[in-house]
Amino acid sequence: MNLQYIDDMLPVGIILYDTNNNIIARNKAADEITGLEGIIDDNFLNIPGVKKVELNNKTYAVGLVEVNNGPVKSIVYILEISGWDFFHNELKALKEQNKELEDTFNSSYDEIYVIDGNGITKRVNKAGETNYGVPVENLLGKSVLELEKEGYYNPSVSRLVFQEKKRITVNQKTKCGKHLIATGNPIFNEDGDIIRIVVNSREISELLNLRKQLKDTEQLVESYRQQILKLSLEKIRSYELIAQSPQMKKVMELTAKVAPVDSTVLIMGESGVGKGVLASQLHKLSKRSNGPFVTISCGAIPEHLLESELFGYEGGAFTGARKQGKKGLLELASEGTVFLDEITELPLNLQVKLLQVIQEKKLILIGGSKYINVDIRFVAATNRDIHRMVAEGLFREDLYYRLNVIPIIIPPLRYRQEDIPALIDYFTGILNSKYETNIKFSPETVEVLQNYNWPGNVRELENLVERLMVTKEGNEIPVSQLPEYIFEGKSRFPNRVYVLDICPLKDAVEELERQLVTIAYNRLKNTYRVAEALDINQSTVVRKIQKYNLLSSPEQDNTKRSKRKADGVN
Repeated sequence: MNLQYIDDMLPVGIILYDTNNNIIARNKAADEITGLEGIIDDNFLNIPGVKKVELNNKTYAVGLVEVNNGPVKSIVYILEISGWDFFHNELKALKEQNKELEDTFNSSYDEIYVIDGNGITKRVNKAGETNYGVPVENLLGKSVLELEKEGYYNPSVSRLVFQEKKRITVNQKTKCGKHLIATGNPIFNEDGDIIRIVVNSREISELLNLRKQLKDTEQLVESYRQQILKLSLEKIRSYELIAQSPQMKKVMELTAKVAPVDSTVLIMGESGVGKGVLASQLHKLSKRSNGPFVTISCGAIPEHLLESELFGYEGGAFTGARKQGKKGLLELASEGTVFLDEITELPLNLQVKLLQVIQEKKLILIGGSKYINVDIRFVAATNRDIHRMVAEGLFREDLYYRLNVIPIIIPPLRYRQEDIPALIDYFTGILNSKYETNIKFSPETVEVLQNYNWPGNVRELENLVERLMVTKEGNEIPVSQLPEYIFEGKSRFPNRVYVLDICPLKDAVEELERQLVTIAYNRLKNTYRVAEALDINQSTVVRKIQKYNLLSSPEQDNTKRSKRKADGVN
């Protein structure tokens, strides 16, 4: 039976069945499919649906459709689908990949905005909704010029990319008040025409706020730096040095002599002897006393920050640098004094730069190219054997000689007993004024403290005085209030000699003799007692007193002649 609606041109096999499941018609494609018996059976003809059949190394999709139209009960179609599994799997993989890209596209923190070669918005990820305050559907299909005119963003980076035909980065402000940094990347075809622009945008409103906070903080830090300099200057102007011992009096005489000039001074002495105090005294007595006094602790500032702190830097000289740059401590100290504490801790590479500043009176900021003139007087200090460090290559020899123009050595407190009572009175007065008290040390307590070793020197004494005063309830501090370690270490070092510097042995012996006779005579006021203390003859004491001119003025000598005769002084 040849029915007209069976198209022999179809690539699908079609077979018509009557109510008895007999074939009443089929097209040419069905004729070409052999082995129909293996494809269609009676059970299949009673159950509409589709099944996949493997036959002769080929795969077929066989479907049954019930029509019940006149003599035709059902229609079976047969379609070869060999190899379709490959395309099905490929399609599935592409769908999964597309889903992954879609999720990635919309999950990006940064905005991704795609424009075609005509400037029409094709795609915008979800970040765009936050930046522009509208669903992305409101932007799709619209021209970037139209969106720019409506104020969604200004300026349009895509418009600039079309004009310049290159990558462009701009700062944008959006309709809802966001600040963006947008980069437009053009994509060209073989003819050099722009066929697409991909714009990446990041919201920087928070970054701008952080930048403003950082700027405010930097200004505050700079203000504090200036205030600290001012307070340091006020502190040193009110500070009085205590010097009762012959050794310290000699140090103070030298200090007063060199303070008015700009020669570099190197102060040496143990930790806590008062090197910083002496440096401030040099500044106070100098012609620079109205200028800044800047203390730089070379051992306290981290090494990776030390160079920028000393020399300053140009804006943008390195990552994290302030845009406007920063003055270094050396530049801030111009027309004043710089005290380089712990100078031996300065790294070797910075010793070279410091030497240049001392010699040439000018410096270059980090990242800079121009010299800046500075007018600085340098005072350095160390508690280490700097001469030995030079010999071992740990400190530059040229910098050592540049710093050691005028050496001043401060003896340890254990070698200048006369200063201890004066220092106790000084610290007591300060603390009584501070705490509104009237506490004093008993004479016996002071005597015990005079015989202590003081490994921490003046700093240790100051701390102990404050500790005793704030914990004492009465008005006088007795010996019993002293800590046990004072008594355990009260006997002074057996080696009482303190060498100030290298000198001829004869001069050293004479200097030691002069100091011993001076200390003994000033304290004992009697040549016999001096002779006993020094274990020498009394007549020798008299000669030494005359040799070193330790007697008072001639007028006083005449009035005291009888007393000296009683002592055996001729």
